[in-house]
Amino acid sequence: MQPVTAATRRLLVAATGSRLADEAAAVAVALHVVARTGDAGLAGLVVAAFALPTLVTGPVLGALLDRLCAPRALFLANQVALATGLAGILVLAGRAPAVVLIGLGLLAGLTAPVLTGGYSALVPRTGERGLARANALDAASYDVAGLGGPALVAVVASLAGAGPALAATAAVAFVGLALVAGAPMPGPTTNPGKPAAPHEGLVLLWRVPELRATTAATTIGFAAQGLLPVTFPLLALHFGHPAGHGAWFLTALSAGSLAGALASARLLSRFDPVPVLAVALAVLGLALAGIAATPTLPLALAVALVGGVATGPMLAATLAVRQRSVPSGRYGQVVATAASIKVGAYALGAAATGPVTAWLPPRGVLLLVGAAQLVALLPLRVAARSAIPRTAGRAAA
Repeated sequence: MQPVTAATRRLLVAATGSRLADEAAAVAVALHVVARTGDAGLAGLVVAAFALPTLVTGPVLGALLDRLCAPRALFLANQVALATGLAGILVLAGRAPAVVLIGLGLLAGLTAPVLTGGYSALVPRTGERGLARANALDAASYDVAGLGGPALVAVVASLAGAGPALAATAAVAFVGLALVAGAPMPGPTTNPGKPAAPHEGLVLLWRVPELRATTAATTIGFAAQGLLPVTFPLLALHFGHPAGHGAWFLTALSAGSLAGALASARLLSRFDPVPVLAVALAVLGLALAGIAATPTLPLALAVALVGGVATGPMLAATLAVRQRSVPSGRYGQVVATAASIKVGAYALGAAATGPVTAWLPPRGVLLLVGAAQLVALLPLRVAARSAIPRTAGRAAA
C-alpha cells in the first residue's frame, strides 16, 4: 500500500500531540476535581464543559477553516486555550467556586473542534493520493492519543497523585504549541466560492442519507460514552483498586482501537464503510456488556482491549463516507460540524454522569452504555433499507 507523504506525516504528528493532551484532559480533570472536592457530579460537569462549546463553535470554525489561506493561528489558539484551562483547573479546584471550574472548561473547549474535524479536514489538502491510508493513520492518531493520554494520567496519578497528573497534561498541551508551529497547515486547494453560512454543514449532513445515518449513529454512541471517564474510576473502586486505575480502561480501549485503525485501510478496501461502522458499534456494545459482567479488573481490561479493536475502523469508515459525499469546498465545515455534534453529545453524556451514577452502580452504567451502541445501529439500518430501492432503480436503468 502506498506510503503517505512527508507533509501528511508531519501534520499527523502535530495532530497526535494536540489530541494527546485533549484525551488526557478528560481523565486528569475528572480525577483532580474528585480528589479536591469529592464531588463526582461536579467532575462530570467540568468534563462536559470542555466539549459543550463545540455545539456552537464547530460549524463556525469549520466554515472559517474552508476559507483561511493560513489556518495555523486557529490551531495555535486552540493549544493556548487548552493549556490555560487545564492550568487554571489545576490551581483552582477545591479553592474556587464550581462555576469558575466550569468556566475554565468552557474556555478550553471554545476551539476544540480543530482537534477533531480541523486536523482531519487538512489531510486531503496535503496532496495525499492514498487517502485510505491517510484516513487510517488519522484514525490511528486518535487512538495513539487515546492510548497515551489516559496512560500518562494513570501512571502519574498512581505514582504522584491526581494533581501532578493534571500538571503533566497541561505541560503536554504547552509542548503541542511547538508541534503545531512546525507542521504544514495548507489552505483550501480549490476556490470555496461564496462564504458558507454556518448552518450549511448541518444542511449537508441532513440531506445526504449516508451522512445523516453515520452522523446519527456515531452521535448516539458518543453520547453514552460520555459517561465512561467517571464510571471507569468508580468501577476500579468497585473492584477494590484505586480510582486512578480506572484510566487503564480507556488505555485498553485505545490500545485495541489503535490496532483496529491500522488495519482499517485494508478492511475498507474490501468492504463498504457503512457496514464496517455497523459491525464496530455492535462489537463495542457487546464488549461493554462483557466488561460489566467480568469479576476482576485484569479480565475486564482484557475485554476492553478486545472491544477497542472493533472501534479502530469507526473513524476511518466515517471519514470515507464524508469524503465521497461532500464537495471539497465544504469538507472542512462538514467534518467540523459533525465532530462538534458528536463531541457535544459526549458532553451531554458527561453532564449526566452525576444522576446516572447515583441511580446505577458502575456495572449498570456500563450495560447502559453498551445498549446505547446497539441502539445506534438503527439509523444505519434505516439508511441501508432506503438504499435498496435506489440501487435497484439504478440497476434497472
